[in-house]
Amino acid sequence: MPGREDFWNIGYPMLGALVYLTVPVIVAALAWGLWRRARMWRLGGPADDMGPWGERVRGSLGLGILDILAHRKFIRHELYAGLMHFALFWGFAMLLIATALVALEFNAEKYLDWTLPTVRYRVQTGFVWDVFGGLLATAGIAMAAYRRQVIRPPRLVTRVNPTIMLAYLFLILFTGYLLEGLRIGSTELNPASALHDPDTAVWSPVGWAFAKVLGGAGMTPGAMEAAHKWTWWTHVAIFTAGFVYIALGYRRLAHIVVSPAHAFLRSRRPRGALRPMGDFETLETFGARDLPGLSWLQLMGFDACTNCGRCQDQCPAHATGKPLSPRRVMQHLRLFMDERASVLLNTRPGETPPPPETPIYAGIGGEEAIWACTSCAACVEACPVFIDHIDTIVDIRRYLVLEESRMPETAQDALLNLEQRGHPWRGTTLTRTSWMEGQHVPTIEENPDADVLLWVGCTGALVDRNVSVTQAAASLLRKAGVSFAVLGARETCTGDPARRMGNEYLFQVLAMQTIETLRSVGQKTILTTCPHCFNTIRNEYPQFDAVFDVQHYSEFFARLLEEGRLRPTDTAPAAGSVTYHDSCFLGRHNGIYDAPRRIAKAIPGLRLSEMKLCKERGFCCGAGGGRMWMEEEGERISHARTDQFLETDGDTLAVSCPFCLQMFEESIDAKGVQESKQAKDLLEVLDEHTEGAVRPPPTT
Repeated sequence: MPGREDFWNIGYPMLGALVYLTVPVIVAALAWGLWRRARMWRLGGPADDMGPWGERVRGSLGLGILDILAHRKFIRHELYAGLMHFALFWGFAMLLIATALVALEFNAEKYLDWTLPTVRYRVQTGFVWDVFGGLLATAGIAMAAYRRQVIRPPRLVTRVNPTIMLAYLFLILFTGYLLEGLRIGSTELNPASALHDPDTAVWSPVGWAFAKVLGGAGMTPGAMEAAHKWTWWTHVAIFTAGFVYIALGYRRLAHIVVSPAHAFLRSRRPRGALRPMGDFETLETFGARDLPGLSWLQLMGFDACTNCGRCQDQCPAHATGKPLSPRRVMQHLRLFMDERASVLLNTRPGETPPPPETPIYAGIGGEEAIWACTSCAACVEACPVFIDHIDTIVDIRRYLVLEESRMPETAQDALLNLEQRGHPWRGTTLTRTSWMEGQHVPTIEENPDADVLLWVGCTGALVDRNVSVTQAAASLLRKAGVSFAVLGARETCTGDPARRMGNEYLFQVLAMQTIETLRSVGQKTILTTCPHCFNTIRNEYPQFDAVFDVQHYSEFFARLLEEGRLRPTDTAPAAGSVTYHDSCFLGRHNGIYDAPRRIAKAIPGLRLSEMKLCKERGFCCGAGGGRMWMEEEGERISHARTDQFLETDGDTLAVSCPFCLQMFEESIDAKGVQESKQAKDLLEVLDEHTEGAVRPPPTT
């Protein structure tokens, strides 16, 4: 049979059979390492949002695991790093597959008298392993070394020296190629040898080149044969020692095992939904004071973190000098887990473990870092292994608010106003119905058969600047001939600010009030102008068995435009040019990117431009996560985003979120460009350029 002879020169079975001891050693080491880490993960609470296993398997095969294996997220956003990881992963994966296949072929034939079909193609598969496996892995190592030593991205400056890892990987490759070269030099290139067909040597081109170099250096076939035996065992020892080293504590490479497992087991909650706390009457503690306050999946995520820093690079708080780094959150909490787990695991049943010596958030950057998060999900989007940093940060906020009553003073004012008045806007003189004056807007009592319930939201009703946006929404509904109504004074806050500021109890109170109200009006399409209200009703109310047909206006009006029920004109005012800003809660949290752009493109004469950071890589306005009601030290996130807008040729910064609108109006004024630049909601732009209904709506 063509190809290399298994266990040539090793002395099977006397010595060669010893190699099979490496398999149980590696398996035992990996099993022990995972068991040791799993004991720590099990200290966390339950993960109640895993979803059906059938759906999980199908989803992972279709997107999740394949996304990791193909490195699509890497390659799409960072071409060099993506190709580097792709080469490393698939290069070594192919070599591992080759080793496993050779072992199967050998044992099936020797002990079962089976000849696998792949045996007849050993020369061809040897070429694939040699070139596409080894050279691909070599290219990955070279790219990684160049990136670490020459490019040196700031985020890759870590305490762990990657040289050890790269040297180990290179040593595996080098000894493998050297082994092949010694075999070829001892047999195929030895005229006295009849073990193999000399013509097959060139099918292992890299090994053949090694043999040529060794022969050119004066090494005889006999010397190569002697060196081959020692190199073979050295290669096996290096391979085995590496796996054992990883399993016993070198976590730099442990993510190779943990990360795919975490990707497979990741929560099936919608991204916009926070992890629920459960029934307050049964909870012993509130929030994450200690490891049991987090779920076991969150603890697993600390080990799955590759410390790549992509989350940190995308974090708007970190980019503007705040003490928050999502990477540091994950890395510190892994260290916290390492130290704290030994205490909890050694606590006898029935005993109360001593409290942590330092708060769980101490190494993260303190309370200031915890409150800096805007919950924009830029870190979640950037993470290649599907870690949800927001859940962990909010769980710590829950502890600070519900257990310690510690929060920024301005956040406390907003929460107090929510509790007392049902909205977070302290000092407003408007009421829930002020915006309706002179607008001919029916309430649900006046039009109980309405098809659409316009959900106004706290900001749309109670903030002067946003009143015109709400009025534009009502105007467009009338122009399209849509039968709609509003709740008027019956409307209250959905609870979004309370939940993201950590007051889960207040959120649940507000949520149940709103759910009861929405159920009382019957099944209607709920139309929101605020992505935060939309996200809460769509993604978080189902946690309370309340599912509604809710739509953000961007999708609703984009569809009306396509149906011809709204037809913008090119009459005055001149359309000009707009740059669209993606709201985090509409975009990254709910995947709605195209609908707002379809609205902009439907307006005749309006030119649409994009910022460099847009869509899934969009930069936050700084208002999410309850930051709308907190003071911001240092450079404001909205100012940084406005600078990105000013780099475009847009006259108008178009938004589809009331929070974004307020933030950008302030930042445009602060930068002194209000004479030439403005911020407007897309609803205002569309309403200005839409005269009336073109045709009546279809009868129902």
